[in-house]
Amino acid sequence: MSEAEDLEIPEQKPCVSCGASIDPNNKFCKNCGTRQSDEDIHWLEKKWTLLKQASLFYLIYIGLCTLSRFTDTFKTIPWFLFLEVVLAGTAVIFFALNWAENKQLLIWRNFSWQKLAAYAAIAITMAFLVHYSVNWLNITVFSRDDHYYSIFAGSKGASFLIILCTAVTPALFEELGFRGYLLQTLIKVTDKEQAVYISAFLFAIIHLSFVSLFWLIPFALFIGYVRIKENTLWYGVFFHFCFNLTACLFELL
Repeated sequence: MSEAEDLEIPEQKPCVSCGASIDPNNKFCKNCGTRQSDEDIHWLEKKWTLLKQASLFYLIYIGLCTLSRFTDTFKTIPWFLFLEVVLAGTAVIFFALNWAENKQLLIWRNFSWQKLAAYAAIAITMAFLVHYSVNWLNITVFSRDDHYYSIFAGSKGASFLIILCTAVTPALFEELGFRGYLLQTLIKVTDKEQAVYISAFLFAIIHLSFVSLFWLIPFALFIGYVRIKENTLWYGVFFHFCFNLTACLFELL
């Protein structure tokens, strides 16, 4: 074996600016010329760790949503409630991973009854528009009349379960997971505007309904904007609750 073959080839690292592979001992990138500082390299590694963590959260979430939507076994009340508990637990666990920072989002800063009433009015109005537009699309375009949460029909306490699973738990735990953990993580990786758009698109996808994307994306964008503007989760939780409760009452009545 030659002397050259005995030499270890150092593991390449990405440039902190352009991402090109460079020798870890190089102070400058040969591709773009950017200086490679230890702090930049550490931050790049931290961002990559955050992205992998966020990807795991989303894979778990969309996997469970897919089971709930397309597997008959999970269309029974016990299994449906089990998945609801697992989804809620997933949101809580990931939110708690960076508890020291994320707990600040649970403080209701600058509480205002006027803001609360305004957000409620917007949510209810949006729910009306979505209900009638989706019904029109389903009947006129797809020739079907969908009824959500039909698995609860005829069961004891059906109204309570529908309100709990439609309005209460999604408003609390989806906000905790998507506008709490996921959006807060994406803000560390990219700028706030891009983070809001990415989290909104990912939120819309988990509902696994192509026809609903036209309102799910604006819905998630609005809540993301509220979360950034108000620097708290609670206005978004209340908005989400009012929207879902209105949709739920349409379903019950």
